Amino acid sequence: MSTDTREARLERRIADLYSDDEQFAAAKPDTAVSEAAGNPDLRLPDVVRTVMEGYADRPAVGQRAVEFVSADGRTVAALQPRFDTVSYGQLWTRVQQFAAALRDDPVRPGDRVAILGFTSVDYTVVDIACSQLGAVSVPLQTSAPQSQLQPIVAETEPSLVASSIDYVDDAVEMIVSGEHAPARLVVFDFLPQVDDHRDALEAAAARLRDSGVVVETMADVLARGSSLPAPESVVGEGEDPLALLVYTSGSTGAPKGAIYPESKVANMWRAAANAHWDESQGMVPAITLAFLPMSHVMGRGVLYGTLASGGTVHFAARSDLSTFLEDLALVRPTQMNFVPRIWDMLYQEYVSEADRSDGTEDEVMASVRERLLGHRYVSAITGSAPISPELKAWVEKFLDMHLLEGYGSTEAGAVFVDGQIRRPPVIDYKLVDVPELGYFATDRPHPRGELLVKSEQMFPGYYRRPEVTAEVFDADGYYRTGDVVAELGPDQVKYIDRRNNVLKLSQGEFVTVSKLEAAFTDSPLVRQIYIYGNSARPYLLAVVVPSDEAQSRYDASELKSALSASLKDAARAAGLQSFEVPRDFIVETEPFTLENGLLTGIRKLAWPRLKERYGAELEQLYVDLSDGQAGELRALRQNGADQPVLQTVSRAASALLGAAASDVQPDAQFTDLGGDSLSALTFANLLHEIFGVDVPVGVIVSPASDLASIAAYVEAQRAGGSKRPTYDAVHGRDATEVNAADLTLDKFIDADTLAATASLPGPAAETRTVLLTGATGFLGRYLALEWLERMDLVDGKLICLVRAKDDAAARARLDATFDSGDPKLLEHYRSLAAEHLEVFAGDKGEANLGLDDDTWQRLADTVDLIVDPAALVNHVLPYSQLFAPNVLGTAELIRIALTTKIKPFVYVSTMAVGAGIDPAANTEDADVRVVSATRKIDDSYANGYGNSKWGGEVLLREANEHYGLPVSVFRCDMILADTTYAGQLNLPDMFTRMMLSLVATGIAPQSFYELDADGNRQRAHYDGLPVEFIAEAISTLGVGVREGFQTYHVMNPHDDGIGMDQFVDWLVDAGYAIKRVDGYGDWLARFETSLRALPEKQRNASLLPLLHNYQKPEHPLNGSIAPTERFQAAVQEAKIGPDKDIPHVSAPVVVKYATDLELLGLL
Repeated sequence: MSTDTREARLERRIADLYSDDEQFAAAKPDTAVSEAAGNPDLRLPDVVRTVMEGYADRPAVGQRAVEFVSADGRTVAALQPRFDTVSYGQLWTRVQQFAAALRDDPVRPGDRVAILGFTSVDYTVVDIACSQLGAVSVPLQTSAPQSQLQPIVAETEPSLVASSIDYVDDAVEMIVSGEHAPARLVVFDFLPQVDDHRDALEAAAARLRDSGVVVETMADVLARGSSLPAPESVVGEGEDPLALLVYTSGSTGAPKGAIYPESKVANMWRAAANAHWDESQGMVPAITLAFLPMSHVMGRGVLYGTLASGGTVHFAARSDLSTFLEDLALVRPTQMNFVPRIWDMLYQEYVSEADRSDGTEDEVMASVRERLLGHRYVSAITGSAPISPELKAWVEKFLDMHLLEGYGSTEAGAVFVDGQIRRPPVIDYKLVDVPELGYFATDRPHPRGELLVKSEQMFPGYYRRPEVTAEVFDADGYYRTGDVVAELGPDQVKYIDRRNNVLKLSQGEFVTVSKLEAAFTDSPLVRQIYIYGNSARPYLLAVVVPSDEAQSRYDASELKSALSASLKDAARAAGLQSFEVPRDFIVETEPFTLENGLLTGIRKLAWPRLKERYGAELEQLYVDLSDGQAGELRALRQNGADQPVLQTVSRAASALLGAAASDVQPDAQFTDLGGDSLSALTFANLLHEIFGVDVPVGVIVSPASDLASIAAYVEAQRAGGSKRPTYDAVHGRDATEVNAADLTLDKFIDADTLAATASLPGPAAETRTVLLTGATGFLGRYLALEWLERMDLVDGKLICLVRAKDDAAARARLDATFDSGDPKLLEHYRSLAAEHLEVFAGDKGEANLGLDDDTWQRLADTVDLIVDPAALVNHVLPYSQLFAPNVLGTAELIRIALTTKIKPFVYVSTMAVGAGIDPAANTEDADVRVVSATRKIDDSYANGYGNSKWGGEVLLREANEHYGLPVSVFRCDMILADTTYAGQLNLPDMFTRMMLSLVATGIAPQSFYELDADGNRQRAHYDGLPVEFIAEAISTLGVGVREGFQTYHVMNPHDDGIGMDQFVDWLVDAGYAIKRVDGYGDWLARFETSLRALPEKQRNASLLPLLHNYQKPEHPLNGSIAPTERFQAAVQEAKIGPDKDIPHVSAPVVVKYATDLELLGLL
């Protein structure tokens, strides 16, 4: 086994860096300094002094060099491609001078110093000087509006305000318009050579001239302090006085200052304390790039942590990060403490270079690494907001290093890293139930609830806010984080959700939902509004209920734009920031009421119910809006038809799926871009809107289709199309009912072929060549195996029609179907396929089955039997979209069955056909054209699929009656797994999704069925059969039908009391922890919440998309829903299966679902 692991490569890289990189080696932490600063008896000013004097000769901080140049007659500072550094000794001298100049005039121990500006060398001087004056540093958010800044100044009453020249106008406004005026305003980052700086300083001095506030620059202060004695060991009053106030609006929306006492800040200056986040902190050289504001604890941690270990902090040149990548390339950091949006910035840079490059993925990654990072990074951590699993995986591949995920807060400090609770600093933690959101300690497979913690790093409270402080601690002194987590194991947790109505967006901004709702409902056009956000998205969405006035003043076409304008007006009036304004919204004309459950009993918005009702639609809206999708879709509908078809099809796919332009190439497949059958329906509708032609979903999602072939299909249809029948032509585009009489073979098959059937020879005496469709499906693979075994006995040939771009791809696709978890199955398949299998790329839904004329004719001449399980199985798509693959495709197979010789036709149908038949008439000898002459078209479950299979049966009845085609129809119910081969599951089907969901959540209802009058479980039966038995039955009975028409109900008729409740019992007996929940409604609510909290891979394979089918318990049935006498008699006569009869469902079959799901990595 190779020992060249990521860890080993990192260890070698560190050793090489110490040997070859002088700057890296020189930044190695000094154990003696760390130990001296770590002395627990030292107070904050002395800890800082120890670090500064201990590393006096090293470079401490760096700032981009500038050159003064003339632009439009004014002097500006132009950034240069290098950093100028200041040593620890020089920085310490400036700190001492600044402190000396302001000591007692105006700053006394305990005074607050408010700092407004972006992180820089001067900012660092001001902040560290506070530690030497016994003063309290109060960093202000540069992005905060005056409505937030002024209350902070009023509350803290700073004796000094220090402002960057870039924000001096805001500082002056804060002072002039506020309730408190400081004694002095110090302006830092001031360059006297720059005209704009001088103008801003003069304007500030002029506005404050009569206020009594002294205005001076950093240079003035340092000059004055250079001749004064520096303060030594000055501390505030008390044993552990206040040293830092970090204002946050993360919990209630009102600015509140988290208290950092002196001991807590002193710990941030100790190298060992920073190891709570990353064990390499304080151990390896720290050369960092600081870009987060100092009002952000993570940003402050980068500064203090780097200085504490003798490293060098380089400050990003621009707060808007417009120079970030350039800064990063110049710094070549050893440690990267980034937020998700920075990692995404690197990813986008990679994508951009990949688009321009002909190199491989590894080559492009290497190029981007070399250009932006260099090769001396030795640690990487992400924090502040959730990072998507996809982005994290890319970062780790890009860096060839594990990316640590940190979770903490301003109040509690470090809590967990990579899901592991950090002990220390965490002393203890617990989870408490959140019943209103459906999270409980009893949840399975993992307890869930709000995370409460005790920690050595815990803040003591909020400044002058005792009532708010009391709210965030429980009676036992645990801090309420407001975050819901799942406890995966001892000290192992996973973030799930926010408890309160504060949303944290992906860029780290908190938004207070109640504040926004209040602001927006002030608009005369807005009656109600539901604000919606997602921590993986940087913006908000909403559902808006317009007022009566709005609905009377504006028609439907004007209403949304009027509402949009009103929201923006309300935002301006309330002083909201851009990220607090919903980017888009749904207009809902039905108000939220008590009656519809969208208001609580005290008439507040019922957020969980609103999320339940609108969440899916809003999440889809997020997808639609990505990268300007909405505008793009509108433009496509308006002008797309006038552009080259391939260009429009590609733009439509990109807009609909949010795919990167680099991925949307002519040979890209819709499914590879992230599409599925439902988004394909949306895509088909979009193409119809643009071009006025119908593109079947089957064409869009076919493995043989790419964007180029879809465009070619559109072009062919626009040019007059083929002569093949369409749903519109056969049934009518807007039909609400369809008739069996619509489906006559002369609409599908040419007259010459039909006329020639009278003289065709009958079925072959021996079946030696079989044409099989759908071999890559769940039942199809077992039918393929069954027929390969049969062909092996007669030295025959199985011909499989597989959707793919060419024959080789078709064969590879079929091979991959059998390479799915069981080596025994794969070996058996390969040994049979070597002599008896032939695979063609084709599609039964296409003309000539998608084959060239010669191949089609060869099959017409040689095939003896057709076995057709292929179908586009989708229980949501309408009949109109399933007509082409499932009805027209059946007609194509009938045509080849009636050419050269008569070929018996084995058709796999579905019990869903019975949904349109009177149960009393739904017998195995009934003619479907008679008992189901008319079918309704609606949006009920599986209506489209059932109708499409009905259409196939009608055509086969026509072929049998009028042209003598022998037909056997097998109407299957649930097809279950079998026990012979491992890993063989039909993952998309409802039963598999249910088994996964029961085991993954660990909860089941008392009963899946209606209880009896005494509240007890009732006897019930589940209609399902193992797939191997079904494949054997279809093959054995189907080959025997050489004349006439036989329908078999492939169902489980046993009145054995074996149903869903018994299945759960079997899983529990097998050791799976599943708890019964009393009350079906209670179970359903908890079940849905648990499903939504599953990891993405599990959630996508869960029952969640089909949960609407389980809104109430089922009525218990015993036996099958349709008669099976013919099928059972035929099975018994032919001695099919191990029991020579229709089998019962058994515990090994059900338990195998769990073990197979474990094998496939889904449990």
